[in-house]
Amino acid sequence: MTGARDSYWLVAGGLNLDCLAWPSGLFRLNDSNPGKILERPGGVGFNLVRDMSRLGQRLIFLTARGDDEAGLSLFHSVREGGIDLSHALVRKAYSTSRYLAIHDDQGDMVAAINDMTIFDTMTAEEVKPWLSLGGSDPKVCKGAFLEPNLPADVLYALASAWQAPLFADGVSVAKVGRLRAILPFLRGLKVNRVEAAQLTGEPVRSLEEASIAARLILERGVDMVCLSLDVDGALFADENTCLRVCPRREIHDGNTTGAGDAMAAAFAWAAVEGYGLEQIARFGAAAAAITMESTEAVNPRLSLDLLLGCLEQVKIEVIK
Repeated sequence: MTGARDSYWLVAGGLNLDCLAWPSGLFRLNDSNPGKILERPGGVGFNLVRDMSRLGQRLIFLTARGDDEAGLSLFHSVREGGIDLSHALVRKAYSTSRYLAIHDDQGDMVAAINDMTIFDTMTAEEVKPWLSLGGSDPKVCKGAFLEPNLPADVLYALASAWQAPLFADGVSVAKVGRLRAILPFLRGLKVNRVEAAQLTGEPVRSLEEASIAARLILERGVDMVCLSLDVDGALFADENTCLRVCPRREIHDGNTTGAGDAMAAAFAWAAVEGYGLEQIARFGAAAAAITMESTEAVNPRLSLDLLLGCLEQVKIEVIK
């Protein structure tokens, strides 16, 4: 890896104030439950910049906050991690994005509400200052990541302007459709099985169906696909090869949401660094497994050295 600190990655996406609550005893619906409430920064975009920062990259985070105390606090915490927010938007007419989740006594989410109006109402006109950041010179911009917490017209404006290698994460069934128009611009796309089904209109219930879905996405112009399959591992495919990677060991009660973001970050990083599909798949699977060992969305232990030490523990098979 050369020049990592002289050039940068762009990540355009969401930043939330996460408010998470757990009962201290048995959870009772329709009642006031004593427990613990935690506030912390979150969001797919934020997870991606933290994961890539732990791989030694310099990050410019293109996001938005409201002109409120929550937004100021979030930006302060992100800057403490060495992430560049100098191009982020302050949208004074909107509140900073918030995610509220209540969990039961088993740790399962009972209900959640996500107020992302500040992102849903963004326009392509507002992000014009971002368009010049994604040039084709790798000594300046190594690559860029988009995620569909941003509106479809904003995603298209950025994808059609940026010349750097471009990657995207599906985020959710509700939002993955926002990526359809930019698929031909993508070097790589990371989705899970339900997002892949939403994009292709085909079910993804088996390994064979996952392979078909990956091919359908490739036919829409994407160069490489990473399709995560939960406990069944993940598929990594390009026009010539389809590989299945399996977890190095089974992990129960794993942090699967954060694992998907880590897999996406490692997938994009390894592709830009010039690794072949097999090594890209190993990096992605190893990053996901490391993240699942932590209760946090981004494992603070994640590093390039740790990833390199885990690569050979990943099982790989070629899918015909």
